[in-house]
Amino acid sequence: MENHKKPISIVVFGINKQTRSILELIFRGPCKGSYILIEDIQVAQACIFDIDNIDGLKLWKKYRIHYPLPTLILSLEKQDVAGTLYVKKPIEIDALIKGLDKIKQLVETPKRIHNISTPSQAPKDAKLAIEIAMEREEESLHQFCGVHDDINPANPSELKHVYYDPSQYMQGFCEKAIDVSIQTKNKGILLEGLYTPMLLRYQKNQMFCDCSFTKKSTDLLRTMTLLPVSKSALRMTFLNDREIENYVALNQLEAQAFDNFFWQLSLWTSHGRIPKGIDLNKVVVLPKWPNFTRLIVTPYALKISALWMENPHSLLDTAKVLDIPQRYVFAFFSAAYANRLIFLDRRIKQHKLPKGVVERRIKRSTTKPNPHRGLLQRLLGRLHRR
Repeated sequence: MENHKKPISIVVFGINKQTRSILELIFRGPCKGSYILIEDIQVAQACIFDIDNIDGLKLWKKYRIHYPLPTLILSLEKQDVAGTLYVKKPIEIDALIKGLDKIKQLVETPKRIHNISTPSQAPKDAKLAIEIAMEREEESLHQFCGVHDDINPANPSELKHVYYDPSQYMQGFCEKAIDVSIQTKNKGILLEGLYTPMLLRYQKNQMFCDCSFTKKSTDLLRTMTLLPVSKSALRMTFLNDREIENYVALNQLEAQAFDNFFWQLSLWTSHGRIPKGIDLNKVVVLPKWPNFTRLIVTPYALKISALWMENPHSLLDTAKVLDIPQRYVFAFFSAAYANRLIFLDRRIKQHKLPKGVVERRIKRSTTKPNPHRGLLQRLLGRLHRR
């Protein structure tokens, strides 16, 4: 860890169990132990505060008067509060890490905190705006993970709904292009026959496509991923460096990171399902952490990653061990499998970790708060326990 021997102690308010577990995994993983979650605000060095909860603004004002700690605010809407940092929900890991880095600077140079003010009066339609934002977040989640209930694998009629055939979609064509690029070590492959031309430079992690697909609105791309492709019209053409440059300029294509592009594409296509032929009972192995600072993080993706790295499990048993819906396991698996980050290994048998290890590594801390807290802390505890 950088510049100090002990991790920075952080207290959280308004954070649900899922978000708390994600924070713990991020602190241990990408943050390399630079931060630690604690319960006692009296000894905390910083705070992460979700202000969108019921009575969030009221409790925030009381918290801010008595505990002017360096604070990172989580909210669906922009929060401009002096002396604090803001991270938009749903949380993106790279944005969270940047915010934590700034929190670290404030902790190490406390004199920078001054002129603390309380948030301005929320607009009259703030509640409606938050409700709309939450609905949009839920809809986005459904697009990636679907809405299917858990299946009984012994029931053939339920089992068939878990699978999809990537070769019928744009995903399968991209997977073929990856294989060809690896085998031929070609510098560029033009993908034709889709609804718009695309150019893959796999070795450089680049995908060139129409600028409409690089904008925040990705409705057109998502529609493309869900439509079956005409295999007879699909074609791959090899291009050298000069041809790539000319083609990109002529067609006004824009580049984006292919891993991020293909991760999102495979999530949309899978929609909470898995590729046909995958055995639900085979053990899944994850050799290393995915680059979550760049990729879309689906629910429980960090928990699933931690489990598969420490103690490989099958897809069905992963959902049971973590006590989460199967669709979240299937969605993450499909994206990671398409991007060649994981593999199935018949030789590895899943085994039980020593008693308590899984709970310590994956589940949230069960440390109880100090029973002698003051009135304000008990008030704040209402948020803390949400």
